[in-house]
Amino acid sequence: MTAWCRKKIGSRQGSRQDHGFTLVEMVVALFIAAVIMAVAIPNLQAAGVKAAATGCEGNERMIRAALAEYYMSHHQFPQETTAAGDLADLKAAGLLQSTPVCPSGGQYIITVSPDGLSVTVSCTVHGELGDT
Repeated sequence: MTAWCRKKIGSRQGSRQDHGFTLVEMVVALFIAAVIMAVAIPNLQAAGVKAAATGCEGNERMIRAALAEYYMSHHQFPQETTAAGDLADLKAAGLLQSTPVCPSGGQYIITVSPDGLSVTVSCTVHGELGDT
């Protein structure tokens, strides 16, 4: 072999080497990422909504349990005119460590039956959840 031929074969100068991505490869990668995001984002949003409803349900159960304990101790439910007042009474009685807040920004509604023997707890956003 001649010197020119050896130099041509052994050098990178003669062969084309890619040192990056082509435009087509970039478009394909972006398309794949967009498809993955289109599938994942709605599922993540639905999980957030479900988590907020589950948190609200837990708060409602905790309020109902505190109201039941208050009833056993005082033989009546709190007599405040607002749910916030009732929650403050439960907190003052030591039945709640803190005032529950709906994760979605709703307000809790505490409704005592006309005979004063039962109570329902609901949320302005989620309604009445869980066991009553």
